[in-house]
Amino acid sequence: MATQAAVTFFYQSGFTAAVGKTLLIFSYWQEHVPQELRLNDKDLRGFNNIIVFVPRASIEHNDPAGWQISRGFPITYVAAGEAGSSVKDQTGVRLVRQGESLRVSNVQITAYGSTDAGVSFMVKVSGIHIFHAGDLNLWHWREKNTLREITRSEDEFYRVVSSINEDRIDICMFPVDPNLGGFYDAGANHFIMAKKPRLFFPMHFGQRSEIAQDYARRMHTAFTTVHALTQPRQTALIDFTVNPPVVRDSLSERKLLGRSTKAQEEERVSLSAYISDDPFSETDLPVDLPGAVR
Repeated sequence: MATQAAVTFFYQSGFTAAVGKTLLIFSYWQEHVPQELRLNDKDLRGFNNIIVFVPRASIEHNDPAGWQISRGFPITYVAAGEAGSSVKDQTGVRLVRQGESLRVSNVQITAYGSTDAGVSFMVKVSGIHIFHAGDLNLWHWREKNTLREITRSEDEFYRVVSSINEDRIDICMFPVDPNLGGFYDAGANHFIMAKKPRLFFPMHFGQRSEIAQDYARRMHTAFTTVHALTQPRQTALIDFTVNPPVVRDSLSERKLLGRSTKAQEEERVSLSAYISDDPFSETDLPVDLPGAVR
């Protein structure tokens, strides 16, 4: 059973999660990611199992660039039915619909519902349970919608969340979208209270990084740690051997050393640095410095 993981943020809902020699890529969208920080071949080297998750067909979750990274690497695409329909005959594509489960090598995958198009994903790898919400959220605008519309949205959201009948969630990636106005965090708050994920990463905040940072500052519970990754390639190294998990953040720890932005980019760690059993052991991150987030 793995005790560490490395989660890297790219943009919007795009993350990777490295667990041992398995790399999970969720909702990759590179439009707003600088060229030098986008996924590349170096990131994929050394992993013996790479899975790209496409929860819905929209560009925010289904960038065509994501379908171009498979040459020469052991990649499987797991896509919501409508998202992968145009490439369903392509080698290495598995289509999945709500309520369906499948296994890819040592990874168990279940597709749960969404309150928009597509699905959400529960992924179990080496004993670590990872949930990516896709576009599952409490989508309503209290300032604009009628009471009946709000009630209908709430009922549907609560129904989908209650259907996620997992014994635990170790890592969760979930929307906190400022476009929803004053109740932008209502869905996230309910999910944290209902499912008690051990570690929660806000997503879907666009270029409003302060939204995720503010949410992380104020939304902690006895069961859940909220940690905001807001910059492309910002990485959280997670140690699950203690409770709550210890999170070491690449951006905050480099700031402790006073390194310039240019120096940080030059010393960017590729995702393949995290393929060992202990992702803390062979990176250039100053992981022994004080400042770990608990």
